[in-house]
Amino acid sequence: MATVKYAKIGGAWKLVVAEHAKVGGAWKLVTSNYVKIGEIWKTVPIGEKSIFVCEQFSDRLYAIDDQPAVITGWPEYGSGIVDPRSVAYDGNNGYSYWACANKVYCMSDAGAIQWIYSGHATTVTAICVDYNGMVYTGDLAGVTKKIVSFPGIGPGYSVAWSQTIGTNYAVYALAVDASTGMLYAGTGYAKDAVYGCTANIGNWTIRYASTKGDVTGIGIDEDIPSLYVGTGDGYLMKMGTNGYVYWGGSAPIPSAQIYAVCIGHDGHGYCATGTRKSIKQFIIATGAGGWEATIGGTADAVGCTVDEYGNVYGTFRKAGTSTDNVVRKVNSSGTEVWNWQPYVSAQFYGVAVSPGIKAAGF
Repeated sequence: MATVKYAKIGGAWKLVVAEHAKVGGAWKLVTSNYVKIGEIWKTVPIGEKSIFVCEQFSDRLYAIDDQPAVITGWPEYGSGIVDPRSVAYDGNNGYSYWACANKVYCMSDAGAIQWIYSGHATTVTAICVDYNGMVYTGDLAGVTKKIVSFPGIGPGYSVAWSQTIGTNYAVYALAVDASTGMLYAGTGYAKDAVYGCTANIGNWTIRYASTKGDVTGIGIDEDIPSLYVGTGDGYLMKMGTNGYVYWGGSAPIPSAQIYAVCIGHDGHGYCATGTRKSIKQFIIATGAGGWEATIGGTADAVGCTVDEYGNVYGTFRKAGTSTDNVVRKVNSSGTEVWNWQPYVSAQFYGVAVSPGIKAAGF
């Protein structure tokens, strides 16, 4: 039976599968410590991490490693970068995508701008990417786009489609399910709802009309296609892809706004709880159980993502100067491993981690 691992090859994260590999003319039993790159067998590091975070006070795009320390070539700033809100990482091709005001930036692992798309008329509030390099964006006016990314060739991108879900249906969350080819959006402002479409077409239809506030977070379990939805009023719900609510929806999490939802590889989900100042784990089958790491101090928990080992990375922000304006890593048991802060006025928002989101195909 093959063991699946991720390895960073030539700046890109690749899925490596091996049980036996030919090393120096002999077959060896391995767990992906060796991969064949071209015609040469090389030893590769397993489990190397990159964490990507949006920092809004000084309008900087950061990539840090798991030490934690800033990766060489980062942060990126200037070049029209304003108000970075959301980031997605393409773990198959090694590029990150950033929503900054009305623009989308494609960045290499080395921190170099590959292309800039400025076709949105209003602030881009949500972004996601799949393993084919297809980037999906949504803005405050309810406009969504599919951008095909091909860095290094011509302009580096093309727009496959542009669709308006509804006038001023602000898009606060996007998630793609590579296993089914479906894309989901959470909206607010003029319409609180969950929408779904075929990612290749953008044919949006409503799946759930929310009475629980803006839909601000969507996670996907692609093994049994299900949606995990968080709202601005503190509700966390499990839905079928048709909008049927399996659990949740009857009572909010006290003092919470669910700003982000992500699904791990081990039957658990995670959410950032806003003014409750915590990262909360839940069992995806029932919504119950799990741990809650109340570690925000005076800062709100506004973003979270999870790696393949169940480590969760959260962003915390408080207006003004605070030692609680940090990025935090929490292990699979809910214990804080480290926190990182470049300066005390840092205002963190969106966060992504390599190799990427499981549902997107990474």
